[in-house]
Amino acid sequence: MSERVLLRVAVAAAATAGLVFAGPAGASAEGVGAAATCEFSNTLCAWDQQGFTGAKFNVKSLVPQGTCVDLAAHGWGAGRIKSAINTHSQSARFYTNTNCTGSSQVISGGASVSPVTLVSNSVYVY
Repeated sequence: MSERVLLRVAVAAAATAGLVFAGPAGASAEGVGAAATCEFSNTLCAWDQQGFTGAKFNVKSLVPQGTCVDLAAHGWGAGRIKSAINTHSQSARFYTNTNCTGSSQVISGGASVSPVTLVSNSVYVY
């Protein structure tokens, strides 16, 4: 199966789970300042390198009460996320377990963090 087809399948599955990806997971933000790197509103943008560079993962909830995203199921677990920007007004929270339990690290609404120090496997987003 091609990468493009797999991405479409993942997006379709995510939509039924109450979340949406705000952009392609492999987009790069190299050389761009933190204020300009997360171009989506009400979204958590995350990168696999410190300083908001490298591969990019964007996610937000389709439901007002928020949703837990299993980062490992999307290839973003085991601490892959090294920096993040939360453009939502509500906080996002990274967790060590895949079901939004365990130790956590908060990314406040409107805030950015680099480095993300938690070895995260899930995130609760709004």
